[in-house]
Amino acid sequence: MSGRRSRTLSVAGWVGARTAALFLAACGSTSPTQRSTTLPSGSPPATEVSTATGSLGVYLVDGQGRTLYLLDGEPEGTSGCYDACAAAWPPLATTGDPTAAGDAVAKELSTSTRTDGITQVLYGGHALYTYAQDAAPGQTTGQGLTQQGGTWWVVGIDGNPIKNSAAATTASS
Repeated sequence: MSGRRSRTLSVAGWVGARTAALFLAACGSTSPTQRSTTLPSGSPPATEVSTATGSLGVYLVDGQGRTLYLLDGEPEGTSGCYDACAAAWPPLATTGDPTAAGDAVAKELSTSTRTDGITQVLYGGHALYTYAQDAAPGQTTGQGLTQQGGTWWVVGIDGNPIKNSAAATTASS
């Protein structure tokens, strides 16, 4: 009987260890900051780039209407925004080919794989980001902020930064 009991405990121990291992693997071995950059803003990766109109004119937004920004001086085709920067300025991520809607130009869209493994959407060669402090679609509260080693600008439909300092807005689309 003791042999049977020890085998039952061994199987139970194996199942418990396996469950714990799967749980730990799902959680990952990265720090909370690194995990937060894997899924920007806790939302599924966006693949659509569209446009909105507000006090800044016509500018780019993601599929949920969140304003898209670029970091002035960031080398074309790359991202230098990680960790705390990516928590404040989540990269626009995709799991496939991004699409254009509204006045966005499809041929300006491309992607780049970041060093953290995220596939980030580019427009006109610029890495695209949202701003965590924009509380509603179309807000532009990040416009002209100097943070994380550079100045952040809303992206115009030509792929260039809109460099005026209009107050934070809510756009109509």
